[in-house]
Parts: sequence; structure tokens; C-alpha cells
Amino acid sequence: MALSRPFAAPLSTNQGVGRDAFIAAMRGVAATVSVVTVSTPGGRLALTVSSLVSISADPPLFSVCINRRSPVCVALQETDALSVHVLAHDQHPLADHFAGRVREGVGYDVASADWLDSPATGEAILKGAALSIHGHVEQRVEAGSHCLFIVAAHHIADEQRPPLLYWDRSYASPTPHAPTA
Repeated sequence: MALSRPFAAPLSTNQGVGRDAFIAAMRGVAATVSVVTVSTPGGRLALTVSSLVSISADPPLFSVCINRRSPVCVALQETDALSVHVLAHDQHPLADHFAGRVREGVGYDVASADWLDSPATGEAILKGAALSIHGHVEQRVEAGSHCLFIVAAHHIADEQRPPLLYWDRSYASPTPHAPTA
């Protein structure tokens, strides 16, 4: 199905900071690690991302960024439904797998993970994930090498597990701290 909402105009680029300096600086930003899934007529596609961001609670909106060369990004030009699965702290092998970094087997192979069918949406939920969110794309924005997808959340499966984090090219687990004051 072709979507009636086209991509928004590309964002302008700022050439004031070099690519290598920007990448080095962004290594200092910790992020949750998630797997984005899209169902297509040819099957389910999955990709690891570290770009999940909550945008709004009213209405419930979140965003993810995906490289424009990714088959997941290409598939999202034909459908507006996607799911994001926040990986739990012990799921770093899945993060590598869906990032294409595998020691054996085939990277991105969805059959290598355990999936549950959501009774609420019929979409697959990654077994053991800390959180899975199913939604529909409301807006797409081309931004450099990536597309930003703004998504309306329609269903959440929250397992209340600590998430997997990525920081300085390494995986980590959160350490809770009591709030001050």
C-alpha cells in the first residue's frame, strides 16, 4: 500500500562540524538499544537502532531514525506499521545479530529470534524484550543519511525489565540511583 503522506522536506545540513568529530562526540551519548520490525509481503524485517525517542505523551508519539539504505527504511515507504522492541539488558547478542554483526549464521535473520504473537495487534513481539511498542508512522523526515519516523503508539507490551544501553561502542546495563531532593 502506498502512503499518501510524502516525506517532509530534507533538513538543511550544517557543515560546521566534521563527520569524525561528530561521531566521536556522539559515542559519549548513552542510548537504549532497540530492534525495529516491519512486516512486509515477503516477511518480517528487523534492524537494531539506538535512536528511539519519546516525543509526546499527548498524543503518544515516539520516533526512530533509520539509515535510508536499510531494507527496513525502504519497506516503510510502502507501509506505515512498525514495532519497536527495547532490548533487555541481557539481549546484547540480539542487538549484534540485527545490526548484521554475527559470528555465524546470517545477520538480520528474524527466524533466529523467539517471537510471540500479540493478541492485541497480531504483530510479533520479541520474546524477552524490556518493552515492545507497536504504532503507525505519522510523519517521515529525510535527515542526511537517515530518515526520521514519527510514530503514533497504538499498543505497548511492557515487561518491566532493565533495558540494554549502548555507550562508547559498548553495551551496558543501567545502574539505578535514587533521585536527589
